[in-house]
Amino acid sequence: MIFLAIDFGTSAVKMSLIDENLQVKSVSSDKYNYVTFPGEKNELRQEDLFNAFYGAAKGLDQELLKKTDMIVFDTFSPSPVFLDKEGALVYPNVITHMDRRSRAQTQYISDTFGNDRYRNISGIYPFPGGCSAMTFLWFKQNMPEVLDKTYMVGHFPTFIYHWLTGEFMVDFVNASMMGMYETTTQGTWSKELIKEFGFDPGIFGPIYNPGEVHGYLVKEVADKLGIKAGIPVAVGTNDVATAQMGAGNEKAGGIMNTTGSSEMVSILVDKALIDPDNYHYYLRNAALPGLWQIYVTTCGGFGIDWFRKEFCKEMSEDEFFAYEADEISKYIAAGNNNGITFDPYLTGDRQDLPKKTAGWHGIDLNAGPTRGQMLVALLASIQDVMIGAMAKAQEICTLDPVVKLAGGMSKSEPYRRMKLNAYQALGVENLQLQYVENCETLGCVQLAKHYMK
Repeated sequence: MIFLAIDFGTSAVKMSLIDENLQVKSVSSDKYNYVTFPGEKNELRQEDLFNAFYGAAKGLDQELLKKTDMIVFDTFSPSPVFLDKEGALVYPNVITHMDRRSRAQTQYISDTFGNDRYRNISGIYPFPGGCSAMTFLWFKQNMPEVLDKTYMVGHFPTFIYHWLTGEFMVDFVNASMMGMYETTTQGTWSKELIKEFGFDPGIFGPIYNPGEVHGYLVKEVADKLGIKAGIPVAVGTNDVATAQMGAGNEKAGGIMNTTGSSEMVSILVDKALIDPDNYHYYLRNAALPGLWQIYVTTCGGFGIDWFRKEFCKEMSEDEFFAYEADEISKYIAAGNNNGITFDPYLTGDRQDLPKKTAGWHGIDLNAGPTRGQMLVALLASIQDVMIGAMAKAQEICTLDPVVKLAGGMSKSEPYRRMKLNAYQALGVENLQLQYVENCETLGCVQLAKHYMK
């Protein structure tokens, strides 16, 4: 059996052909770019999405692609979409997780409904980019004509699934990221929240488990891909949730640390632990019912690329990474402290309402620092964010000593060494890091196989 596994990631579409034994047979990818507009708006155009999708497909082994028996997929999220009865986008673009247009709506929810009351239902505080309720409310208040024409709201997987199959759905994980769902009980759409903010309850569609088959590939897409129409398409979900599955984490305590353009950590828990401090983490459903994720994200590879281009212009990429490795070694030898700290908000913060910016502290004209020390402070700040979420999860479950890693930065031995050294602060015995290749796409297959048993 051949699975076409598709990962709609932060910066590209990645496709893999994977057999029933989880052997990756062919891989291809194609990039897309976001568009930005005044008012902190960040969107993905449908045209760019489809171009990248079919571009990635062309790079696969075409003979093997023709043998595809099932399609599975994941996407980045939150990623609000507004669909009409035919499944077309009413608002023409996918709104990305980097969009911050809804700051005023976040404050509105806080003032009119109350943060604690909201959190105790949805599991999170209403921060822009962290869940979609505020974006829906922004459109209600600023572009009501969009909602007037909307048959169903959802996230990126809702749009992709209807495009592939003609069927509507919201997956179990993304429902909990929309801010209108009873996450703390893994219940259903919250009648209280929907009524309070004046939404039509009919636009919140049926919820399905990731990996279930709810529809079959339509002929139009099948013909363009060169594969059979009518093959099953598994319900897609969030990329971090599938990464957990692909890493083999299916019980409380499992940790997935993704180190790509952004750095993220997801820890599986079997109790709905609410964040009492408002901003340390998100609570969202895991891919399997009965489990939740404690989740945080911060700037990762985007920030390192920015530093290299701004402060190390004379270095080639190889020279820069050799320099970075040397500075990490000095930092560890100095006891993980060079007197410089960094606020890791180069891309803002999805876990707080005020707009945050990055910055170094401890800079002294006489004592330095060097640019290497500034670089290492940036890297160390990323680990502090990850450790904070793990420490919260540690309050209710035993952490797995094997932290699963994915993403391009985790291939760097010096960066892994720095990460492992920092994670020792958790006090977990026999702590180790394990790199997992292709965990998002493998996780998609694992979820499908879970429901094929």
